[in-house]
Formats: sequence, structure tokens, C-alpha cells
Amino acid sequence: MDITHILEELAFDMGQLPREAIEAAIVNKEKITPHLLEILENAVEQIDDIIEYDNYQGHLHAMYILAQFREPKAYPLILNLLSFPGEITHNILGDVLTEDVSRILASVCCGNIIPMQRLLESQVTNEYVRAALQSTLVILVGCGLKSRNEVVKYFSFLFQNKLEKRPSFVWDNLVACACELYPEELVDDISTAYQGGLVDPCFISLEDVGNILTENKQLHLFNLLQKSELIEDAVTEMEKWLTLSEGDPLAQEM
Repeated sequence: MDITHILEELAFDMGQLPREAIEAAIVNKEKITPHLLEILENAVEQIDDIIEYDNYQGHLHAMYILAQFREPKAYPLILNLLSFPGEITHNILGDVLTEDVSRILASVCCGNIIPMQRLLESQVTNEYVRAALQSTLVILVGCGLKSRNEVVKYFSFLFQNKLEKRPSFVWDNLVACACELYPEELVDDISTAYQGGLVDPCFISLEDVGNILTENKQLHLFNLLQKSELIEDAVTEMEKWLTLSEGDPLAQEM
């Protein structure tokens, strides 16, 4: 399969996963990578078209394949796609936003978290994007690409200084992410957030946080290591979306 044919197959959702095209793209890594990067770059300029033609999937296929490639040039391009305000990011990414964007970013960022920190700290950024960026930091710790100490310190900075003091999913997810890292150093910050009414106790309660602290710290962090993973196989990752949509008529198709 030549490059032109691969790109044609990756562009639109035709009702089944373009497995052959994805596999061919992976085999032709050096040749296909510039084209996949161009897809992501162009997607920023074609947002309205992507939303209108909701069977367009080129940007999603590109993200997964480039994540498997560990392509660092994809990192700023994906962040650009995540920078749109309101519901635009959810409209163009669907469930990928909440399920896999964190792992995709962790796979291409090479441990450079500064650009995602800027996006996370912006009040204009969609709250689910901000939450996904928090989760990316946890994955980087779990995969050994960032130290727990660095991320815990940054989370404390978010608790104390960088998040606007109004309830949102950003606060809920921050507490959940802190718990993933074993939150012993963040107890005071977390308690203050609950006292300020910033966290939804139906999402995660202060009692839930306390229960985490009764666990063995080393075992808890070992479990994080075991479950944290980057994108290793684009075909397998994208197949799960097809399986989900076939098994659940309410699920969004990828």
C-alpha cells in the first residue's frame, strides 16, 4: 500500500477500522511521519470542517500512530488541538479526550511538561482538557519519566496558587490525581479545597482520600507503576473504540 492510499484510508470512518492502512503506516514510519504531522497541523486550520464532517478521523488516527512512534514533533501540534475553548475539543476528539489523550501526550512529550503546564493553568482551556493534562503528569510518574516529588510539588502549586477558586472538574480530578500519587504531602491542600467547596464529594470524598492514606505507600505506588502505560500498539488502541461502539449503541463511534 503506497503512502497516498494509506492516507486516504486513514482519513474517514468507513464503518470499520482501517487496520491494513494503520499497519502499513507503521511499517512505513519514516515516510508517513511527515504526512501525519501535516494532518495534525492542518487540523487546527480545519476545525469547522472536522466538526461538520464528523466521520473524518484523520487527526485521531495520526495521534495514535505518532504516539506509538514516540514522535516529539506531534507534541506541540496535539497541544494546539487541545487549546480551543469551550466544547470544540470534545467535538473533534470525542471520548478520546477523556480516555486516551493523557496517554497519547505522555507518549510524545519526552518528559517536557512545561508546555502542558501552561495550557493546564489557563482558565480558557476546556476543563476536561485540563483534567487530562493533570492525568498525563500522573502517567509520566507511573512510567518513570517524571519523579513523583516533582509532580507532587506542582500539584501543591496548583492547589495553592494556579487554579481559580471556583468548583469544577479540574478540582475534582486534581484530588483524584493526587490520590494516585499517594497524597500524604498534599493533605492540607486537599482539606482546604474541600473546606472551600471546590471539590465535588460525590466524585471523590475526603473520606476516600483518608482511605488512600491507610494503604501501604510503596504498594500503592507499585500499583501505579503497574497500570501506567504509554501507547504501544495503535491498532489495538483504536480497535477498542470500534468494539465499544459495536457493543454499546449509545457509545460514540471513533
